[in-house]
Amino acid sequence: MNAKAFLRTSVAVCALVGLTPLAAQTAATSDVQDAPKPATASDQSVSPTAADASVQETPVVGDDIVVTGFRRSLQSAQNIKRLSDGIVDAIVAEDIGKLPDTFASSALQRVAGVSVTRGGGESAGVTVRGLPDLTTTYNGRQIFTAEGRYVQIQDFPAGTVAALEVYKSGLADQIEGGIAGAINVRGRKPFDFSGFELSGSANAVLSQQSEKIVPNGNLLISNRWDTGIGEMGLLLNASYVGINFLDSTREQSLVIATTNATNAPTAQPGLRYPDAQGNFLGYGARYRPSANAAFQWKPTPELEIYADGLYQGFRSKDYNRYMFVPIFGDGVTLSNVTTIPGTNQISTATVTGAVRPDGYSGSFNGKTDTYQAGGGAIWKRDRLQITADVAYTNSKYTANLVNVDYAAASSPARTVQFDASQDGGASQDFVNFNIADPANFISRGLFQELTVVSGKDWQARTDLSYDLDMGFLKRIQVGIRYGNRDAARDFGNIYFNNEGAGLPLTSLPGADVRATLPGFTYNDALPNTTFAAITRNSIRNNLVELRSFFGAPAGEPAFSPTDTFRANEKSYAAYGQLKYGFDLGTTVVDGVVGLRAVKTKTQISGFSRIEDAGGVVSNPAISAESEYTDYLPNVSARVAFSDKLQLRLAYTQTRTRPNFFDLRPNTSLGQPVILAPGDPCLTDATTADCIERLRRGGSAGNPDLKPLTSNNYDASLEYYFSRSGSLTGAIFRHDANGFVSTVDDRSVAGLRIARPVNLGQTRLQGAEVTFTSFLDIDGLPDWAKGFGVQANGTFIDAKGDLQPNFAATLNNEQQAFPGVSKWTGNLVALYERPKFSTRLAYNYRSKFVSFYSLEALDPIAHPVIEKGRGQLDFSTSITPVPNITVAFDIVNLLGNPLQRSRQYDDGNSYARQVLYIERSYSLGVRFRF
Repeated sequence: MNAKAFLRTSVAVCALVGLTPLAAQTAATSDVQDAPKPATASDQSVSPTAADASVQETPVVGDDIVVTGFRRSLQSAQNIKRLSDGIVDAIVAEDIGKLPDTFASSALQRVAGVSVTRGGGESAGVTVRGLPDLTTTYNGRQIFTAEGRYVQIQDFPAGTVAALEVYKSGLADQIEGGIAGAINVRGRKPFDFSGFELSGSANAVLSQQSEKIVPNGNLLISNRWDTGIGEMGLLLNASYVGINFLDSTREQSLVIATTNATNAPTAQPGLRYPDAQGNFLGYGARYRPSANAAFQWKPTPELEIYADGLYQGFRSKDYNRYMFVPIFGDGVTLSNVTTIPGTNQISTATVTGAVRPDGYSGSFNGKTDTYQAGGGAIWKRDRLQITADVAYTNSKYTANLVNVDYAAASSPARTVQFDASQDGGASQDFVNFNIADPANFISRGLFQELTVVSGKDWQARTDLSYDLDMGFLKRIQVGIRYGNRDAARDFGNIYFNNEGAGLPLTSLPGADVRATLPGFTYNDALPNTTFAAITRNSIRNNLVELRSFFGAPAGEPAFSPTDTFRANEKSYAAYGQLKYGFDLGTTVVDGVVGLRAVKTKTQISGFSRIEDAGGVVSNPAISAESEYTDYLPNVSARVAFSDKLQLRLAYTQTRTRPNFFDLRPNTSLGQPVILAPGDPCLTDATTADCIERLRRGGSAGNPDLKPLTSNNYDASLEYYFSRSGSLTGAIFRHDANGFVSTVDDRSVAGLRIARPVNLGQTRLQGAEVTFTSFLDIDGLPDWAKGFGVQANGTFIDAKGDLQPNFAATLNNEQQAFPGVSKWTGNLVALYERPKFSTRLAYNYRSKFVSFYSLEALDPIAHPVIEKGRGQLDFSTSITPVPNITVAFDIVNLLGNPLQRSRQYDDGNSYARQVLYIERSYSLGVRFRF
């Protein structure tokens, strides 16, 4: 062995010791191929993985079809799905630095079985087939935010993403942790490109309700070189994504009151109505800086060494204005009452003598910084592949909130609607009272809250794969992984009330009280689109003086011991997996059988709260430990009947660890309830309504929580009739046990403790269908072949045990699982030519349970239900000169609101909330050289 060979071998050995991989995520990207034929029994190669089926960066010409843009993206995504050992769906960037949506989470909603929640100018709350418990990985490594278990997918700007891969059935070599499966975000690597690449985009986003324009952009630079010690590549990618939004909400109380001879002397007794209304305007200026770098080195054809780093940032400057409009009080009177036809529900009324309106102006600052750095190596020789990787992650989130509370100086009469003609829900108009006049409001209080959460993690893994020559046994894979995770949380708040002084709101130090920034721009259902409120800047710029004015201590709120915890979790995993394959005449069968064993050790410490008979409170330290081992099998089969038709079958067991916050051993209590002057509970606190309102609240963790486990069954039939055309159908079932839900524990008199508990058995089962195609029909003119369509639909039936020991009664009909729509679907119409493309995308999800709510005078925990809603998005682009593309997009073209309602004790319902989310317009340019 010569000196150079010895040096290379030594480098390989050093790189492999203690390190780890997902070879699929680090291997050089290969070109997109025509739809491949299924493997034969003599085929010894490993099935191509997600990275191998990645987007090709140069157009492919075949059968007079130029494979670019949307078509190329669909073809690449189809190859990922078709060639995977598991059940996978993917979205691949249709061009460098460009996905169809601003945030990665928005793009995911177009995958069959994936749902998102909307609000705050973005899509969040990703669920897969109804399940929220996901593992998120970046290039195959686990990644998280602060003390959480996973990272929010919307934290990835779409411009930096090469592909989003949704694994709906697990494999033994994948990181454990999500019963819903895993979402892998794949970033760019320098070996993805043939040489020098410079690409990026710049655009401006206008939000209609906020009337603000925000710049966005990303830039990618990559190159690779042949050197005397092998080929090297370096990539740098930076992105800035910003939004400035306004969400407007009309809402009503979940407490339902009843008319009687006292509160409605001229109306029929026994009529029902919500006892309060509210208006919320949520403004947000948010942006996400992001950067990543990747280095690849191949000192020999057999060895690749790599290193990469990722930075994700989040900055939020929100301004919230809320007005609470009571319809209760000692002297409340309802007159001019009308009812909803055929019901005992009030439609409109004039309200006098109610408790005065109040509310707050909130200034919220949020900041997240997440860093991940790692490296590893891939060594291949003949049939053997060894991969190794090590990574370090550090993430910290800080949230700083300051609310200035106000109250109306008097209680004006108001005309209220409980079911507005436009979109339903609450509406009110004050009589002879100008809510835009600052003189009509007084100061009520100052609230401050500070949250600091953080997490860090070392993870390392080593994997070995060997192609066998043993008949039907094709490949053996084994590997080990180690994780050491720390999590921490500090929290404190403080409140000072000065309502009794009756001081004008304008008397606050530096107060800038304005009636600007109207919301509810889509219709005129609410006359009160704006009201006098202290501005965000005058709160932030005068914090020192405000604290002094209210008598609050200087500086930020002190952290509360009972809201603090520290946790450490170590995990040890080992797996083995066999790939098999054989021929049955013209039919080919292959698949994998594997087992992953995971040992978890958790330590978590905090402080408890003890109050002795004399009222003296102490906070002794408290800690808890747990240790458990999971064995997670997986079995799958792919039956290829021809080069176009195949059947997949899979069985897996998965589990999800509880969140650190839920595991904390702490118990903390909120401040005692303070009643405003005139509140009827001041004179009689024995009514059921007052007992409920006066019940002191708090929260607690539960160190005895068990992991959520699930047995999963999947089957899919897939027909690939062209390179970018397919029709697939799937059925699935998850038998889960131990979902964690936070419920009201009222087992201690006078207390209402929000405590997480494990629920019982939950069954989620359903089916999904996906169709994708362009008009690649012989005889059609070239222009007609540019039309394409994507369509998918998912049906889910989800029922579960939602009744812990101390929860309220739930009717059987009401045990639908929260967050799960029975129907979801997407319909996307495409048209693409070399210089022009356009897309019209419609996404729909049917009604679903947001949460179950127990209110006074109602023994049943009824669900708050979000009505079914569709959203239409539009995008178009033109390429006037090579390498330059101008793009225009509209998000939420219809502008239709989110609508939530809740039944109450007699089975009727009122609208709970009507929420108008942003419509946005984007105009920009993309370039590539």
